[in-house]
This record gives sequence, structure tokens and C-alpha cells, in this order.
Amino acid sequence: MTARLEVETPRLVLVAWPAELVDDVSPLGVDVPAAWPDEELKGLLDLYAGWLREDPGVLGYGPWIAIDRAANAIVGGAGFVGRPREGRVELGYGIAPEARERGYATEAARGVVAWALEQPGVERVVAGCDPGNAASIRVLEKLGFERAGTADGQLRWVLA
Repeated sequence: MTARLEVETPRLVLVAWPAELVDDVSPLGVDVPAAWPDEELKGLLDLYAGWLREDPGVLGYGPWIAIDRAANAIVGGAGFVGRPREGRVELGYGIAPEARERGYATEAARGVVAWALEQPGVERVVAGCDPGNAASIRVLEKLGFERAGTADGQLRWVLA
């Protein structure tokens, strides 16, 4: 297996999703929620697998798996939609339904954002969310993101 890229937070181990686990995370030896990954993440994983084949250095600039250490279980994930472009990376996150409302999204996003801002070529992190997604808005506000307008029906956010 590829050397693991990990970030630790108070409750979580965040693992940058390696190519060999794109189709099956069971080698991690953790419990996996039944409805995870969701359809949106599955679509990104298909793209991400291609990115990794073309450039193994993209590891870290795609999805990260969030594992609760105490429960030895995946609770969701956070990550990015590709390498930096014009100094920015785009953040995304999602938590398994049974693990929501416990602060995992904020903790996972905080961990990967801190990692990203330490990388060469990353000056800011952007994000988008649906205007009606109060939980996602709270996560972005807790992380210090500022609203930066709207695009394609989504609120846009930036953290520099």
C-alpha cells in the first residue's frame, strides 16, 4: 500500500484516500457506515482515481477519510476537489447520517484545511454550500470562512 498521508485531530484520524482504497476501504480495518460513501462522493472518487493514476502527487488534494479513533469507525470525510488553482483549493465535506450533529464535519474540515494551508501554492480555501443547508453554513462560519457571494445557486465562501 502507498505510504499513508494522515492528519490527527482530537477525535479523528484523517487519511488522504489512496488509490488502492478507492473501491474498497476494508483494508483500513475500521467499521464502515452502510450509506457511505454517498452518491456525490462516489462520483468524485471516480474522477479522483483517474487523477491519482495520472499524478500520484495529487494525494491529499482529493477526499480524506475521517475515522473516529475511539469507535474505530469511519464517520465521513472532508477534502478537496483537485490541486490548487490560482492559489486556492476547494473544500468539501460530508458526514454519514448516523454520525451527524456531533461536530465531526467541523473537526474534519478544520484538520484538512490546516494541512492545505501548509502546502506550497495554497493561499486560500474556498467552499460552496446550498443556501438552505444551515449545518454546513455553521461549519464554515466556525472555521472562519467569510461569504464571498453566490454562484450556480450556491453560497460561496473563502478562507485566506
